Amino acid sequence: MDNSCADPGTKEAEKSESRKLVKSIFIALLAGLLINVFMGLLIDFGELKTAFRATSLVAIFVPFAIVFIIYLIDTLRFKLVFPKFGIRISLRDGLYNNIIGYFFCNITPGSVGGQPFQVLHLSRLGLESTVVSNVVFSRLIEGNIVQLFIVAIFFHKGIGMMSSLGKGAFLLIAGMLITITMTVVLILTFSNPHLLGTLALRMEKSGLGKLIARITKNPCWAEKISVWSQGLGEGFKVLWSQNMGTMLLDILILMVEQLLWAASLYIPLAILTGTASPFPEFLLSYILCGLVSLFIPTPGAAGSIEASYLLVLSALTGKPAATMSAILIWRFGVYYLHLLVGALVYFLKPMKRAVYKPGKDGILSHIRKRRRAGVKPGRPEAGP
Repeated sequence: MDNSCADPGTKEAEKSESRKLVKSIFIALLAGLLINVFMGLLIDFGELKTAFRATSLVAIFVPFAIVFIIYLIDTLRFKLVFPKFGIRISLRDGLYNNIIGYFFCNITPGSVGGQPFQVLHLSRLGLESTVVSNVVFSRLIEGNIVQLFIVAIFFHKGIGMMSSLGKGAFLLIAGMLITITMTVVLILTFSNPHLLGTLALRMEKSGLGKLIARITKNPCWAEKISVWSQGLGEGFKVLWSQNMGTMLLDILILMVEQLLWAASLYIPLAILTGTASPFPEFLLSYILCGLVSLFIPTPGAAGSIEASYLLVLSALTGKPAATMSAILIWRFGVYYLHLLVGALVYFLKPMKRAVYKPGKDGILSHIRKRRRAGVKPGRPEAGP
């Protein structure tokens, strides 16, 4: 029997996983520290010190708490969409998935690791990978639709801002182009998923294909993508053709979520600068700068996000020192503290395997083992 396409996982790879994660966390912290120190050198230290003294607990707590609210909202969105595939996801599993997904976003270059890990986790729980991929990656499409909608509404605001932003104007232009491009690419990809399989098979024998095989330690990666893409199209039809109402509701919820993300920075910015910037202009800047900074290859876009927001928002507020203080406090609450939260959850809560089984009604749900009398439950085995 040919085992060349067997799963490439090894005990050595499993042992090195924790070391790689710790290394990624260290790089994220170091990159953020170096870039933030450099930005601090460009601003008057006395003004920066004065701005930090004006910091309140509210400015720190609000961004941190808003991310927890978003975890819960994303979990409820799972409970809204997964039943369309005959899956009843538990609140605990959905919450764990969103916390760890955000954690992996924060430690991977360009924040690209969150969605793949969410797919991996839910697949290990016993859910079909093509279904999970549809749900998780459909969120990317929804996110880009929401961002494109906001950009379209406030486009005239952006044009008016560019003359006053100086060097920051190119970030808004780049952000607009990225928003449009990403939306078109994602929609074309998910509406024609067979193209992914075809592309993978054609790349398999190329230099890039061989490189992917070495990195993934899987010589048959192209065949797996081809098989996976065949089921992706059917799942896409289930979500976007047969359940359009549900997806539109999910998009509306995501729009509220986008406003919450923006509020997590808007509130400390208003507190530390002492002025409330016009929210439409701020929201447009928040979205576009965030998209541009993700293309800087630091883990979780650490440092690059602070730099891009400082360049644009300091021109918007006219107070560079207070703006930088607000941005650093915001990042401390939504990024660095949640880097710690995610690491604690990941290392202290083992990932379960194959716990979703069909019930009498045919719906997949989390089946919990009953405890036998007099026997203490052992700690579940961690997945690789």
